[in-house]
Amino acid sequence: MFAFMIPALLLASALFAQPGEDEELSPKDRFFFGGNFSLMFGYITNVEVSPLVGYYIAPRLAAGAGVRFEFYKDKGYYYPYQTTIYGGNIFTRYLLIKNLGEGMIIGLNTGIFAQVEYELLSLEKEYFEPPYTEDGRFLDHAVLVGGGITQPVGRRSAFLITVLYNLNEGIRSPYSNPIIRVGFVF
Repeated sequence: MFAFMIPALLLASALFAQPGEDEELSPKDRFFFGGNFSLMFGYITNVEVSPLVGYYIAPRLAAGAGVRFEFYKDKGYYYPYQTTIYGGNIFTRYLLIKNLGEGMIIGLNTGIFAQVEYELLSLEKEYFEPPYTEDGRFLDHAVLVGGGITQPVGRRSAFLITVLYNLNEGIRSPYSNPIIRVGFVF
């Protein structure tokens, strides 16, 4: 038991003793913008635009909201179809490790974060709600949890790779677990 506690304490001190914690952000610097963009053409056409806006509550804690629009077309031989998916989300993101490369010979400057998100999407019943007989739309609620890495590319901008799991995944979900997103914030 004691042999397990020492590595756990060392890890905890590394997570919570990051430099630069007391840097104060101006009200203007607390806001950030960004999102994801996806393009795919061919047998399946998929175009997604999902901008977001966020606010740093504390240097490591951010909350925000976003909208999502997706056009999807499948040129399937037996059942070709196209649909649009749209909706919004709210999220909270906590930076667990600000700089993974701190104290290492190589300067990674990569951070690790945890994220919780609630997403509400409007989907067409014909494609997402069995038995596929009704016209119209329905709302799909998703609770997404996970995390990712952030790679700064300037003072205020960064690339993000996020891996999320839909806790409400089912037959009506528009995507399956895990959900992998690549985005940019500034």
